[in-house]
Amino acid sequence: MMPKILYFMPDNPLSGRAGNLVRAKVMLDFFEEHHADLQVDFFSVKDWADWTDHDVTHFETVYPHIKLLLKNRKIPSTNPLQRIFLYKIPNFFYKLFRGTSVDISGFRLKRSMKRLIKKEKYDIVVISYAVWGALIENLKHKPYLINDTHDFISAQSSKKTAIVGKLVQSEINILKKFDELWTYSVEEQYIFEQFTQRKVKLLPVSFPQHPLLPVQTKKFDLIFVGSQNPHNVMGIKWFIDKVFPLLPGLKVHIIGKVCENVQCDNPNVVTEGMVEDLSYHYNNARIAICPMLSGTGVKIKVLEALSYNLPVVTNRRGVDGLVNKSGSGCLVTNDPQKFAGYIRQLMTDDILYDKVRSEGRNYFTQNHLPQLEKAFMNTTFLHEK
Repeated sequence: MMPKILYFMPDNPLSGRAGNLVRAKVMLDFFEEHHADLQVDFFSVKDWADWTDHDVTHFETVYPHIKLLLKNRKIPSTNPLQRIFLYKIPNFFYKLFRGTSVDISGFRLKRSMKRLIKKEKYDIVVISYAVWGALIENLKHKPYLINDTHDFISAQSSKKTAIVGKLVQSEINILKKFDELWTYSVEEQYIFEQFTQRKVKLLPVSFPQHPLLPVQTKKFDLIFVGSQNPHNVMGIKWFIDKVFPLLPGLKVHIIGKVCENVQCDNPNVVTEGMVEDLSYHYNNARIAICPMLSGTGVKIKVLEALSYNLPVVTNRRGVDGLVNKSGSGCLVTNDPQKFAGYIRQLMTDDILYDKVRSEGRNYFTQNHLPQLEKAFMNTTFLHEK
C-alpha cells in the first residue's frame, strides 16, 4: 500500500528564495518526482503566508500530484464577534496555560491538525520548525513524526536573559514529542542528540554543482544574496558601514528582499532586489560575501555560492553548521579590517583565489551534492538502503 505523508510548512515555498523556502521546494520536488510511490498532502497556513488564489493555482501547476491544504491560524477581522469569542479569548487562555514557550501553533491549527490526522491516518507526518511542533500533541492516531527543525530557534533569543532558559526548555520538550529530528547543522545535531534522546539526522543540504572554469575577469566584484530577515539586514548594514569604506573602487551587488532595508547613496552599492535567475549573478561574480553577525544554523546562501565555485568571505556565524569550518572555501573573520583584507587579496591574487575556490569545491563535493540529499530522502520515505 502506498505510504501516506503529510508535510506541514507554514510558508508558501514558491514565494521567494529564502533558505527555508529553498529547502521546502527541494522536499516538494522529491515528492512530486515520486508521486507514483508516495501519496503526499501539503498543509500550509493561509493567513501566515498570505496565500492568494494565484499562489494556489501556481502551486497546483508546479505540483499537480500533491494535494494542497490551507487553513487559517486566526479568524478574519471581518467577523469581529467570532474573532473575539472563538479566537482571541480561547487563544488568551491557551497562551496563559502554556506559559513561556517557543510554540506559536495556536489552538485552532492544533484542532485542525488533530482532525486531519485522525481522518487521513497518515503514515508519516513532517512538521517544519520546532515552533510549530506542538501541532502534533495529543493525537489519537500516531503516525511516525518527524520535525524538520531548520534552526535551533531559542538560540536566537540568547539576549532575552530573563526567559531564554524557559524558551530552550520549551523547544526541547516540543522536539521530544517527535520520533525523528532533522537538522542541517553539525552543532545543532550535537545539541539535539544530547538533550532530546531522539533519533537526530544531519540532512545534507544540496545544490547542483557547476563546472569549475579558468580564473577570469568577472562583471561583478562582490555579490550578497539575502532575504529580509533581521540577521541579513544587520549583516549587510555592518558591511556597508564598517567594511565597504575600506574597499575603494569595488562594487557590491545586493540581491533579494534585503534590498528593501538597504539605505545607501553610494553608487558602488547596487541594489537589484528580487531577480528571476541567480545563476547570471553567480556566474559573473568574483566573490560572494556573507556578512552575518547573528543567527544560527547553516547559511543556504553560503552553500549556493560554493556550488558556483565562488570563494566566500564571511563572519563566524556564516560558517555555522558546516561540517568543516576551515578549508571549506570560506575566509572567516569578524574584524572589518581583515574582512576587507580578504576581499582585496581575492580580487588581486589569482593563485590564492584559485586555491580557496578549489577548497570550496572539494568541500562541496564531499558534503552537498544532490545525490547525497536524494539518498537521504530515499532512505526516509522509500526505505531504500
